[in-house]
Amino acid sequence: MPCGQRESGAAAALFVVGVDVGSTVLKCHVYDRAAAVRGSSCRKIESLYPHPGWVELDPEVLWSQFIGAVKEAVQVAGLQMRQIAGLGISTQRSTFITWHKRTGKPFHNFISWQDLRCAELVNSWNRSLLLKVIHVIFTVLHFLTGNDRYLAPSSFTFSTKQASLKLSWVFKNIHEAEEAAKKNNCCFGTIDTWLLYRLTKGSVYATDYSNASSTGIFEPFTKCWNPTLSRLLSIPMSIYPPVKDTSFNFGSSDSEIFGVPIPILALVADQQAAMFGECCFHPGDVKLTMGTGAFWNVNTGGNFFSSWRGLYPLIGWKIGEEVVYLTEGSIPNTGTAIKWAHEINLFTNVDETAKMARSIADSQGVYFVPSFQVSVNDPYLCACFMGLKPSTTRNHLVRAILESVAFRNKQLYDIIVKRVHIPLRSIRADGGVSNNSFVMQMTSDLINKKIEKPIIADMSSLGAAFLAGLASGLWTDKEQLKKLRQIETVFEPQKDSEEYKPAMDAWTQAMQRALHW
Repeated sequence: MPCGQRESGAAAALFVVGVDVGSTVLKCHVYDRAAAVRGSSCRKIESLYPHPGWVELDPEVLWSQFIGAVKEAVQVAGLQMRQIAGLGISTQRSTFITWHKRTGKPFHNFISWQDLRCAELVNSWNRSLLLKVIHVIFTVLHFLTGNDRYLAPSSFTFSTKQASLKLSWVFKNIHEAEEAAKKNNCCFGTIDTWLLYRLTKGSVYATDYSNASSTGIFEPFTKCWNPTLSRLLSIPMSIYPPVKDTSFNFGSSDSEIFGVPIPILALVADQQAAMFGECCFHPGDVKLTMGTGAFWNVNTGGNFFSSWRGLYPLIGWKIGEEVVYLTEGSIPNTGTAIKWAHEINLFTNVDETAKMARSIADSQGVYFVPSFQVSVNDPYLCACFMGLKPSTTRNHLVRAILESVAFRNKQLYDIIVKRVHIPLRSIRADGGVSNNSFVMQMTSDLINKKIEKPIIADMSSLGAAFLAGLASGLWTDKEQLKKLRQIETVFEPQKDSEEYKPAMDAWTQAMQRALHW
């Protein structure tokens, strides 16, 4: 539903609000018992770029946008705040802030997961002898004991997406934060923690397992903040928030904010929220989100898989005694490449790109390398077209861009199949790029699996609402949630994946040539 639009129909007695604070847009939806959207609101999130490679968010602007979106969505739904049974909050992961425990004043802006201020430090640590020694020690410990708690550190690597090294940077470069930490007056939080703190006017300080496990400082197997890593990076253990269940009564918002107290019943990281919204509740269920980037998540149940070639373990959610682990792999710049193509006028409307790609038999030997972001492994990797000819048209360029998305999906899927020794049951796609039928069909062909696409595109806000609804009693269990799923399209393989092999081999060669530019 478009932002700010009201859906017709009589209001039911109870509703839940799901908010998704994404990387580019904040979306808020009001859901009824049938999981139908009754009212919506959205705000564009403006990133700040104070220095090359730095990406920040203004905390006060984000707070104002969050409150404004919730109020508007409820108003658009034609409801009163007292009719809201609970609030579920999904947030972009690893974007964090630190603030003074007593005054609540932030020491700096939010530092985004996209921020690259520590890129060189990440490279240095990943090449260091110390990290290699750590890998060897924990590999031996796992071999001798068979204890899976040693799996994660045996293959641990740093990433620019994680909060760990950027948090270490804060205490080395922001004197006020360092001094407050020495006196146990410094709080650390991802966006969910900070919003909860503000909503409750400082009375509740917590996060959930899905957000904690995405920071790179939380050990998902032991389910604790990592003391060894914290000491290694000189991060005080006193700054970390308590970690609670994902679907949980965190407390209520202060009545001055919305007029009445609203129960805050779920905090969840955005990809995990989308997984829950897709009802990927069983081991082997796969969720493919294609937005700004692409994220493949596999439900591995109670099984913990260590990091391997771009795959990493996360906690999906914890509800009571149930802890669900995920294995995740990600691809940067999926939607970014398509957005860039639009900005340089390769097409006028994103909806026409699938038709443009199908209007020609192939890309005529044109291949697109979609590397718009500094790579941790190769800072000189560049985005480029290869194979351009005088006969190349816009259609060829657009098709090459869309093919690159499907090719990278195939690469990551093959890694998942090789590493995750669980039969893959269902694949469910969401995100803006999942609306592109060419990309979806080609991905289905390449992996030789059917892919389901739901009617509702905003899975993160729906997942947050589902989790809040379970805590409020609006829905009784996950079986009831599965009955609310509505599938719009099922993409089934139509071509043998071998037919794509020559094109994919040539694209892989183009990727290799773009390295070390």
